[in-house]
Amino acid sequence: MKRQKRDMNQRAYDKGYNAGMKGKSREQCPHSQEDHRLEWLGGWRQARADQWEVDPDRH
Repeated sequence: MKRQKRDMNQRAYDKGYNAGMKGKSREQCPHSQEDHRLEWLGGWRQARADQWEVDPDRH
């Protein structure tokens, strides 16, 4: 049985979250399609917020 691919928007969000946790710039978003770009940026923003909550002295 074939494995289904994850929703592309969820995948973009997850990739953006990972990029944000690694401290990458939001300018490094690889998506040009607007809905995927928005999801990637949403994940990136959430990761940056999560880092701020965990270690506010780091920023």
